[in-house]
Amino acid sequence: MTIGERSAAELRKRLLDALPPPARDAVARIVSHGRGGVYAVGGSVRDVLLERQLVDVDVDLVTERDAIDVARRAMPGARITAHARFRTASMTVDGWRIDVATARSERYARPGALPRISGASIDEDLRRRDFSVNAMALRLDGDAELLDPTGGAADARAGVIRVLHDRSFIDDATRIYRALRYAGRLGFRIDPSTDAQLRADVRFLDAIGGERLRREIELVLREPVASDVLSACESAGVLRATHAGLRWDERRAAAFADPSVPSLPRLPYGFAVLAAGATPAVATSICERLRLKRDEAAAVDAVAALATAAAVLRRPEVKPSGAVTLFERYPAASVAAFASTTDERIAGALALRYLEEWRHVRPALGGRDLLELGVPEGPQVQRGLQLLRAARLDGRVDDREDETAMARRFAHGIRDARHAATGQSGLDGH
Repeated sequence: MTIGERSAAELRKRLLDALPPPARDAVARIVSHGRGGVYAVGGSVRDVLLERQLVDVDVDLVTERDAIDVARRAMPGARITAHARFRTASMTVDGWRIDVATARSERYARPGALPRISGASIDEDLRRRDFSVNAMALRLDGDAELLDPTGGAADARAGVIRVLHDRSFIDDATRIYRALRYAGRLGFRIDPSTDAQLRADVRFLDAIGGERLRREIELVLREPVASDVLSACESAGVLRATHAGLRWDERRAAAFADPSVPSLPRLPYGFAVLAAGATPAVATSICERLRLKRDEAAAVDAVAALATAAAVLRRPEVKPSGAVTLFERYPAASVAAFASTTDERIAGALALRYLEEWRHVRPALGGRDLLELGVPEGPQVQRGLQLLRAARLDGRVDDREDETAMARRFAHGIRDARHAATGQSGLDGH
């Protein structure tokens, strides 16, 4: 059965069946309190039309009535977040976010500004949206009906992302990121006219606040096809328009495809890869422009600092323990980003060896063993463990027996130093 042959009733059933029972019950309560005209809109409608799993774990509903009032009456015991300015109410039910909005029109005073909201019909609400494939509504009360005033179903059938009006990217340049993200996720192409608008309007990203830009990049990084989307962003000039220090290329794409990446914190690693190669000053500028979170900013600053600090790794006398001491100053996400993007062949190889092997090396002996061998309690135990680990890394000890002999020498050295100090103190007292 093709998209065009699916009935609105079938689509409505598939959408509701995709929800867990608590979320489905919440939607039913909202529909019953909406008193005529409650619609599912946006991505959930698009995805059931395409027979895709609902991956966003959210449902957007629109009513021509007061959405906040409808939500509060429908779910009196729920924790509801209301945004009076945008006439929306949000709640989370069984892990699913349900957004209820009053149908509205939008006017933008200037590029990048938040819109001025006015009440509108459902038809007007759909026509002010970003792309045709997101501008469909499925009526949930009464007889099922699919509203598609902009040809979204035809575009979905053709696999096309098409913007709805000439000023769309000018009014809200974050739609540029969304166009490329949807194209990547859905395997769609961008309509030629839309692509031309997108490339012409990337300069309007400069009008978007840092938090909003960071959020769009976060959404890209969380996509399974993040690397493909970022490649498209690079090709269209989107990354450079966001900040001149952001880059994406084949080396970065390969880094993101590395099977070890899932073990790294995705957002700090992703931002570090995007910023790799930047100077410390540029890295700081990136963090400030995007208003990065603390762990993300730390990863970006660290990958820039590593590029400078790693110069010492060119020295032939550098041992594995020295490399480990250097790399352990920085987050693993930054070391991984550095290893995958640096032009310094030796430093990159050492960073990979650190990530894959050296950082996991530990001595066979523990603190209790050192105490039994005569190392006094206190900081000397930690120092002894550090020396044993360095010896392991550098191949100076091979097994527990070697470590025990080394620990005994370390303990004897401490005792000898104390005796010498005591003797010197006694001489000073005469």
